[in-house]
Amino acid sequence: MENLQPYIDTIVQALVGLLVSFLLGVLAMLRGKVQEWLETRTTVQQRDILHRLAGEAAALAEATYKDAGGPEKMNAAFAYVLQRAAVIGISVERESVQAAIEKAVMDYNTKVKGEANDRS
Repeated sequence: MENLQPYIDTIVQALVGLLVSFLLGVLAMLRGKVQEWLETRTTVQQRDILHRLAGEAAALAEATYKDAGGPEKMNAAFAYVLQRAAVIGISVERESVQAAIEKAVMDYNTKVKGEANDRS
């Protein structure tokens, strides 16, 4: 048995090395998938935050600048979203902000028109 001990130790060390190599490979593969999932989830959360901010901005612009024209309201809403996004710490593209505000305004107008039709 003593004669076999060095061979057994070598075999066990080789198996442990293979197992560790396999686990490191699996972890590397999973790391990429987890990173991708986190980026996707973060993007979805940031998009949700952007749409909420755009809704707030559109409502604020409609309430504050009732007599102003569309461009002034858009500029005010745009500034609000950019300022709040900076405070929260998310980075947003200008086109995304404009699209989110336009969508919020369309949703608001649809809601207002729907309520006006319900009253008629």
